Amino acid sequence: MAKAAVIAQSTVSELEGGRKGTRRDQVERIDNALIAHGALLSAWDAAFSPTGMIGYFREVAEDEQIAVEIREYALGLVPGLVQVEQYARTISELASPYIPPEQIEQIVQARLYRQQVLERDHPPMLIVLLDESVLLRRFSKSEVMPAQIDHLLSLSYRPRITIQIVPEETEDHAGLGGSFRLSTAPDSSPFAYVEGHKTGMTLREPEIVASYERIFADLRSFALPVPASRSRMEEIRGKLS
Repeated sequence: MAKAAVIAQSTVSELEGGRKGTRRDQVERIDNALIAHGALLSAWDAAFSPTGMIGYFREVAEDEQIAVEIREYALGLVPGLVQVEQYARTISELASPYIPPEQIEQIVQARLYRQQVLERDHPPMLIVLLDESVLLRRFSKSEVMPAQIDHLLSLSYRPRITIQIVPEETEDHAGLGGSFRLSTAPDSSPFAYVEGHKTGMTLREPEIVASYERIFADLRSFALPVPASRSRMEEIRGKLS
């Protein structure tokens, strides 16, 4: 099968074992080699479909599956890769109050599917900088933020995940311009992704990416060290009990 799909046998084994991500073109070749009549490709497209995933984010989500490093700064909301299910559902309902429940469920399940990249034997390095205001946000469903902070605390102990808090009292930092992500895949230069309320942009120009890398480095210098960040999350979580 690997030979027919023009993919190394080791790659196929890693894909089958969930140890490696893939792109749509590889899925298409495997589908053809197996004479699966589009079944595998349909499953891939369902996971990254417009109903479950906003179209402009699809490229980012696909690259996420093969990334070796993801760096993300969050100013407004917890990033999708580290959202707990209750949180993902709540913010999806708030962002799209007029779509039917079944479509909300598709959005939530697509987000949970993306998170499987963190469960691999060798997941990407993930560095998340959270503005403290993200953790202080409250929802009408009181169980949402406690569950979300518990999840962040649990993730913070994983060896390839770093979660740091940028304190609320940090003055005049460049991150006030908004959330962004930097992603690096094998054999390619890093790219930046920024998102607004109803749109998003993938930025690959080297000078623009470099400017976001400088901002991320500055923000990380302002952030609390990992143990202090964990303590701050525990403190905020304690006040929600």
